[in-house]
Amino acid sequence: MVTRCQCITVLAACVLAAGLSGCILVRTTEHRINLRNDGSGEAVLRLIDIRTDEQADSLVQRDFRIMMSSFDHEGIEDFEQNGRKIISKRLFTRDDTLYAEIAYSFSATGAIEGLRMTRDELYLVVNGGREIVRTNGHVESWQNGTQRIVWQRDAQRLLFQIREKTLPPSTSLARLYDQYTR
Repeated sequence: MVTRCQCITVLAACVLAAGLSGCILVRTTEHRINLRNDGSGEAVLRLIDIRTDEQADSLVQRDFRIMMSSFDHEGIEDFEQNGRKIISKRLFTRDDTLYAEIAYSFSATGAIEGLRMTRDELYLVVNGGREIVRTNGHVESWQNGTQRIVWQRDAQRLLFQIREKTLPPSTSLARLYDQYTR
């Protein structure tokens, strides 16, 4: 899962590049996961409102170039090393908001970042700086101000959307993406 001011590979929650002073931010993440009985499955990760914490035009443009390079090339290997295989990916804008959508398959439930399993349930812990917008699981309070989303162990569809409660000052990358695609 993407946390506040965490740089992302393939826009999916890994570090973009070492030594980067700026950071790519994602306001909202949405996960739609379909599980098979053997633990494999497919998922769609949607990143909504992709931004940079940089303010200066040259630094915003640099972060955009690095993000695009990661989305197109470097980040794919890192993403797939964790037992996931990208099926499709796309970037698009709606109004002044940049979205990324990554569809992937996985061979084991453990490849889904943040998802934990017990004998009876599947669950995901959401830190206190984030809010659960919607889910098809059950939300409960957890340790140290966190919450858990819990599903029955045999659930075949998991849905959750999580939003950062606050973001530092930041700049949307939608305008640059629109210029890039013209």
